[in-house]
Amino acid sequence: MSARKSLSAVAALALSAGAATADMPQSFGILEFGPDNTLFVADSAGGAIHAYALPGGGDAPEQDAAFNLLDVDQLVTETLGATGRVIYSDLVVHPVTREAFVSATTTVDGVETGAVLAISRDGTVRTLDLDAYPSSKFTLQDTADAGVTFWRDIPAPSLTVTDLDYANGELFVSGVSTGEFASTLRRVPFPFDGNATSTSIEIYHAAHNQNETRAPIRAMAVVDIDGTSTAVAAYTCTPLVTIPVGDLADGAHVTGKTIAELGYGNTPLDLISFSAANFQGQVSSYVLVVNREMDADLITLENLTAAAAGPGITEPVPYLGATSGVQTVPLPLSGVVHMADQDGQFLLALRRDLDTGAMELVSFRKGSFFRLSDFISEYNFPDYAYADDEMSNGVRMFQNLLKSDEGFPGQIRQ
Repeated sequence: MSARKSLSAVAALALSAGAATADMPQSFGILEFGPDNTLFVADSAGGAIHAYALPGGGDAPEQDAAFNLLDVDQLVTETLGATGRVIYSDLVVHPVTREAFVSATTTVDGVETGAVLAISRDGTVRTLDLDAYPSSKFTLQDTADAGVTFWRDIPAPSLTVTDLDYANGELFVSGVSTGEFASTLRRVPFPFDGNATSTSIEIYHAAHNQNETRAPIRAMAVVDIDGTSTAVAAYTCTPLVTIPVGDLADGAHVTGKTIAELGYGNTPLDLISFSAANFQGQVSSYVLVVNREMDADLITLENLTAAAAGPGITEPVPYLGATSGVQTVPLPLSGVVHMADQDGQFLLALRRDLDTGAMELVSFRKGSFFRLSDFISEYNFPDYAYADDEMSNGVRMFQNLLKSDEGFPGQIRQ
């Protein structure tokens, strides 16, 4: 099927549970993978979640290897026959094949059109023919009023679904809804059976020195913290909050525990839970908050656990811009639009090149979180001498491993 015909088919038909014809997605937003090759597609405009059973049979890569695609816009526009700018709503990685899946909106034949595309490391792009797959649909109740706008031009329904995470047989859906408390976290059992819980969420925002109920969760992940399934959620401007999943009862109003204030004037883009091995082979677990206006924040599971067990933040920060709470490590991930856990060695990012404006699909090695090709530094020159201390020795070992063909598979140099 051609790209344009495939795109038209996406907008034409989807099968709902029970093999009836379902409404097409009105928008292509947040993506998430579930069990048995299930791809969830959030449709904020339509107030629904679509679940597509993708065909199996894809093989796992023989080894972890990096993406180095430096102009994804060109690949996507050629595939779709697009003439307008491409807006990327989300990025996820297939749990087996490690292909990148992106949701995007652009202009095709003068019509604003959305699609889900699969992108391979070799630059092959294919549009998912979603109407060809068995699917089911869950319609969200009490969605935001289309007549409400923020800052005069942001429609409230665009925040119906701000993030998705599948864990322990349930799909967790964050966003806004109608009612006294607009910030809502839903638990939707999968396979969809029509049942769901909807919980209103309140948080203390240390930068504003007040409790807030209307600001939605912008990014989240469900993490096992000391044996308790817990939603770790990041908000605009940027409180970090923990909410035990067991508290998320239908109709309940829950106050999350604010464990960090990460900085003002910022929107979190993604919150990723992952594990990585160090040079000695020891595996540690982390949460990474990827931000629009600030450095990314890396948090160890140990620090997250200690913060979740503590009293939380209940006092304002001393000045605008101050941070407090759980200890984080700032990471230089500028230009990142979306990020996902790729495999054992890499994180995958859609990012804008700050020089050319091109959208890239590139990998970052866990443990370093930067790409050598982004820098011209002193250690690039043959007469550079490292200082004889522990930090410099670690940097030297890492640089040598990246530069060596015997180092790690899947080099990330351009």
